[in-house]
Amino acid sequence: MAILPIFVIPGLLIYIIGQFTPSLNALIIKRLFEWKPFASPANIETIKKQVHVVKDVVYDKHGRENSLLDIYCPKHTGKDLPVIMWIHGGGFVSGNKEQTQEYGMALANEGYIVANINYALAPGEKYPRPVIQANKALEYLQAHISEYGGDMNRLFIGGDSAGAHIASQTAAVITNENLADSMGIQPSVDKKQLKGALLYCGLYNMDRMTRPQSSFILQFGIKSVFWSYTGVKNFGTFSRLDEMSTVNHITPDYPPVFLTVGDADPLAPHSADLIDVLLRNGVEADTVLFDGTNPELGHEYQFDFTSPHAEKTLGRTLEFLRRRS
Repeated sequence: MAILPIFVIPGLLIYIIGQFTPSLNALIIKRLFEWKPFASPANIETIKKQVHVVKDVVYDKHGRENSLLDIYCPKHTGKDLPVIMWIHGGGFVSGNKEQTQEYGMALANEGYIVANINYALAPGEKYPRPVIQANKALEYLQAHISEYGGDMNRLFIGGDSAGAHIASQTAAVITNENLADSMGIQPSVDKKQLKGALLYCGLYNMDRMTRPQSSFILQFGIKSVFWSYTGVKNFGTFSRLDEMSTVNHITPDYPPVFLTVGDADPLAPHSADLIDVLLRNGVEADTVLFDGTNPELGHEYQFDFTSPHAEKTLGRTLEFLRRRS
């Protein structure tokens, strides 16, 4: 019985501290997210030989310290290639471009210039800083990506998890003038340049985050993440919550979307909500979903290349990119 307090006391301390600040819980969540790396694509060694990597390019000299991006270019392909800007996940409090480097290289190997960006993390920075940074990254790419063989008139924006939210909102800012005005953001690219969005296992309807159907531990984590990101302990009262919900800002001008989520992912209902709004606005939604097939695919399944589902989804992603570019 003496063993019980060894686990109970730290848990109680974490809970108590979490009533006053989200910082400790955000740090724990950050460590959990970064603990297990994604499994590599089967042909990663070949990809590494065929893709040139440019590391730590500063995309905003006057911005936040981590305003960096990497650029992946296929070595043996011509110029004027389509451009993909990728935004990593991590619950807004963790993650970095290194986590999605191999995936970005796999995309580049198929004939794309990929810009994989970092952005400021909570609780050090708050919403909407990552969206502002994504727009600054686009400004840099607009001015410089042609130097690497990219064509910004064939632009795609993609992301996973929290990065999918940032990507989806960045696409909304570009295509919805009212949202751009309300956020005080001047889009760095024209909506005609944006050919598609790649959205993996994201969150798009913030109403769902205020009433999560999940375990106490997961609810506690969600509260900590959004307190960190918004600066509001009861984030359901955050004044910009509706603005954060991509589902509220879809217009017929929104780009075609490739969207996927695992059937066992707690965020799966967000994808259903977004698909519904996209279709009601006449926006193409190319989806890879698993309802009823019971493969039990969890969050970020698309990066787990020990599973054949990840390979198949990469193939479907490339089909979408070829069709739209």
